[in-house]
Amino acid sequence: MKIFRILWLAAWFMLAAMTAAYADPITGLVSLLVSSIGSLGTLGQLIVGAALSVGSTLLQRAMTPKNKQAVPGIQGQIQVGGDNPLSFIFGTYATAGQLEYVNTAGNSGKTPNAYLTQVVTLSDLPVTAILPKVWINGERCTIDDILDPGGRGNQVAEYRTGPNSNYLFMKRHLGDQTAADPFLLSQFGGDADRPWTSDMIGRGLAYAVVTAQVNRELFTGPPQCRFEVQGIRLYDPRFDSTVGGSGSQRYADPATWQFSDNPAVVIYNILRGIWYGTQWVYGLQDLPATRLPLSNWFAAMNECDRIVGGAKQFRCGGEIRTNQEPAEVINELLKACNGRMAEIGGIYKIRVGAPTLPVYAYTDETISVTDPRSFDPFPGLEATHNGVQYSYPEPEAAWEMKDAPVRLRSDLEALDDGRRLVADVKFNYVPFAVQSQQLAKALIETNRKFRKHKAVLPPEAYDLEPLDVISWTSESEGYSNKLFDIESMDDLDNVNQGVAIREVDPSDYDWNPATDPLPSSVGYLGPIRPPAQPMVDFFAEPAVIEDNDGNPRRPAIKLSWDGDQPDVIGVEYEVRNGVSLETQYSSRMDQPSIGAILISQGLLPNTLYGVRARYIPGSSRQTLWSGWLLVITPDIRLGAEDIYLPGMVDDVIASMAGHLEWLAEGVHYARDELDRLNSLAADAAAQSDRDTFELKTEVGSSIAEYRREILVVATATEASAIRIEELTARIDDPETGLQATASAVSTLSVTVSTIGDEVTAIGNSVDSLTVSVGNVTASGLARTTVEATQAGALATIGWSVAASAGGPASQAALIMSARTDGLSEIGMIADRIYMMSGGAKRRPFIFQSGTLYLDDVRVNTLSALSAVLGNVDISNAIIGNLIVGTSNLAFGAVTEMVTMAGTFTGASSSYDQVVPTPLANATMIQLDWSGTFTGDGITGRFRMVNATTGAILFEESHTPGSSTVYGGRQFFFGLNTAGNTTFRFQGTNVIGGSATARILVWKR
Repeated sequence: MKIFRILWLAAWFMLAAMTAAYADPITGLVSLLVSSIGSLGTLGQLIVGAALSVGSTLLQRAMTPKNKQAVPGIQGQIQVGGDNPLSFIFGTYATAGQLEYVNTAGNSGKTPNAYLTQVVTLSDLPVTAILPKVWINGERCTIDDILDPGGRGNQVAEYRTGPNSNYLFMKRHLGDQTAADPFLLSQFGGDADRPWTSDMIGRGLAYAVVTAQVNRELFTGPPQCRFEVQGIRLYDPRFDSTVGGSGSQRYADPATWQFSDNPAVVIYNILRGIWYGTQWVYGLQDLPATRLPLSNWFAAMNECDRIVGGAKQFRCGGEIRTNQEPAEVINELLKACNGRMAEIGGIYKIRVGAPTLPVYAYTDETISVTDPRSFDPFPGLEATHNGVQYSYPEPEAAWEMKDAPVRLRSDLEALDDGRRLVADVKFNYVPFAVQSQQLAKALIETNRKFRKHKAVLPPEAYDLEPLDVISWTSESEGYSNKLFDIESMDDLDNVNQGVAIREVDPSDYDWNPATDPLPSSVGYLGPIRPPAQPMVDFFAEPAVIEDNDGNPRRPAIKLSWDGDQPDVIGVEYEVRNGVSLETQYSSRMDQPSIGAILISQGLLPNTLYGVRARYIPGSSRQTLWSGWLLVITPDIRLGAEDIYLPGMVDDVIASMAGHLEWLAEGVHYARDELDRLNSLAADAAAQSDRDTFELKTEVGSSIAEYRREILVVATATEASAIRIEELTARIDDPETGLQATASAVSTLSVTVSTIGDEVTAIGNSVDSLTVSVGNVTASGLARTTVEATQAGALATIGWSVAASAGGPASQAALIMSARTDGLSEIGMIADRIYMMSGGAKRRPFIFQSGTLYLDDVRVNTLSALSAVLGNVDISNAIIGNLIVGTSNLAFGAVTEMVTMAGTFTGASSSYDQVVPTPLANATMIQLDWSGTFTGDGITGRFRMVNATTGAILFEESHTPGSSTVYGGRQFFFGLNTAGNTTFRFQGTNVIGGSATARILVWKR
């Protein structure tokens, strides 16, 4: 009955300082407190008892042995039977649940009862979500978004062997359902033995429907599942604006509550009671909110949510079974947040994490010297620890309790005479690896705070409570503002306050996310099955079939594997279309030791195929198909051997060689033809006439001359005429010894002749220019030959230029020819061929060194073996094998843009606009600018300047008048490799106007 005496003394002390007018209300208050304590029940009495006793350390509390049969922790095996206690999930946790129903139905092909369906309850209260992560037979799997057309629910990705081969499905109900599951009704509503009826709704129950299709390779029995669940919604007063918080949550309206994994929020709800509608389920009943002072609980909840190392400092998750004592559950939750609780006069208070600032300071003079005083500097060996080994439920290890890295303090071990004193702790409600380490570190640090005192303080300490922090300065103990926790208090008969205190240090709770975590890993916990033999080193790659001359003629795929495998007598393979997934063909080869095969049957060029293979064993053991490997066949289409007419390429090469020879003969054609006609004129039967004119002058070694010669000849079978004009200039430099010459020769000749019955008419025109200085020469030659007979005609024009510096000559030639047999040709030889439009000189057509460069191309059909594309606008494309550095068509994913726009006026003759580019290390930059400019008619320039390096990237002249519109778009490559560069768009001789300049940079 000590509590009554304490309350009576407290009331007496207060009444002693008051007038009689306040006696009755205070008496009523005392009665209320007494009745409140009497109504606390087991939980309240347990906490009161703990508050009035000498406290233990956090580590000792965490190690307190459990004397309850219901131990918190993961429910790893599915429960069966009807006498299991109710349970529910809080925070994020996993459970195997309780089996409520099982049945078989449905056909798969000709197999009856091919589907096994289980109904598993996960929580006896509604939950926030059943997550898509699920552990099946010890393996982590994913419930994806693909729904089964038959209503079985979502497919499980790991149990899908093909686009239409699904072997495991799950439906999830959160507890808010108002009707029976339609799939269960359709499958089992008419079952004679175990019908699923329309009243089997499962109101308030979160459950899963698991349906598995029989498959001996995937299942050896019913699938065993562990579901990850976001637990019940909880009331968080911090989000209730009617009680001092901020938000729409209301205690009387559970529909406004939200999911929470905050340990203080969970404890608060247990103390207020866990209810389903008007039905009490767990915790205390009808505890008034006034017994949970929100200022205290808000602080604890906020401390849990404080971000440390990128995550909330304290979180929790677990499954509560209703046969667990609430005090036991709360103790586990306090372990999850380094928390302490106390009940003071019917008021529940909590402290989370590090101690608060001191609320009371005193010295040795404050302590009562007439009352006994004790000091306990060292605990017993059983309460002394220099290390902690602990475990927690690890989500990545199928939520099994995992031993975390042992946290040892070698310095403390040395102080303990070299003895390693390790405490054993389980964090049953902390499925977070780093948080468990943080908690363990604080347990070790706080456990080493050994100093405990008992003393009597004056009545002024009456307002102190357990969980308060006080400060003591003592000369006798050597303390200077040393902090202590009030572990317990006793209101003495003389109204002095007996206190039991333990030293405390806020730094014991410090956590450095960069240096404090110990390395940890998660091992494989799944089933170990005798594995089927996979394909080893299986590859599929594009290949070609060559002809006898080594030319690629047909597309193929090369399959290769490790052929050194025992008990393998063959390799089976399949080829399917990579888009439609239709099988093209399947086959096998019976010489697996070769390790490779080339297949080409029915393969199309530049087409995506999928290929897989598996070993064919000599025994009955299992082998596995490889994964589908995607291959794009080479774009080997009908080549020259398939497309060109026989000899066509050789004919073209021979034709060009003949034309070049014909063109080269033009250099000496005049002399050769003149010699022929002179011989013809010398014939006695010939008639001829000649005209010669010559001019020549020279001074020393300088000579200039002109010569013209005309000759006409006629015989009975031929008539010919030729005119030759020749200009020559030459200097022999006596000082350098160099000879410089320049000559021009123009020849016109025509001939008509008859040979037998054939008449031939030929005309030739040759113009030749040659210059030389020493061994450096340059020449230009133009020749035209036309020829006609009764059978046909031929016309050829050729131009040739050549230059040499004593070595091999550089030559360019253009040949045009036409024949009456319907063939006309244009042939060109040059190191570079280009064509430009007069109005767009920056967009030429260039052919150089075997490569064609085009700036703007429009074609109906394009076939390319290989392409490197910069900026492409494609309206319709089929792409077989695409490798992209950045692939995301959302705005800004591939490019980033900065726009700078403005107007300007004034007497200044220049325009300077700063445009900062948004991205460093851009590989391609586009400038897009436009504007209306006013000038004085003087030519100026627009230009783009790299303000970082000073380099001029783009420059264009302009002559603005009263209102002139300009605009342009330019590309630059590799101009921002130095970093985040600022660009300046400038204009000179610009008086005013408006302009917009944009820089677009490519991220890749």
